[in-house]
Amino acid sequence: MSTPSPGPGWWLASDGKWYPQQWESTFVSYTNESLQAVLDEANHLTQAYGQQGWEIVGSSVQRTQVAHRFKDYDKGGDHYFEWSIVCTLKRPVASG
Repeated sequence: MSTPSPGPGWWLASDGKWYPQQWESTFVSYTNESLQAVLDEANHLTQAYGQQGWEIVGSSVQRTQVAHRFKDYDKGGDHYFEWSIVCTLKRPVASG
């Protein structure tokens, strides 16, 4: 008789020992001047990854001021803002 599982996600190997679930992770990111474009692309990417078994474990959205010409920064008001999003995803690695 084998010992019961130590918790959710653990798997029993052929050696009779229990092992914890292993995970792989990845990141998706996107940058654009338009917040809506960033959110739309993030939604598209995370849905595509979700169909492959990935789940979001964290995300961050940031607005950053960007200059086109650093030498003459702000001389002609030629700076703008960009939005960026980064999502961290994980999925279980097959046991065994």
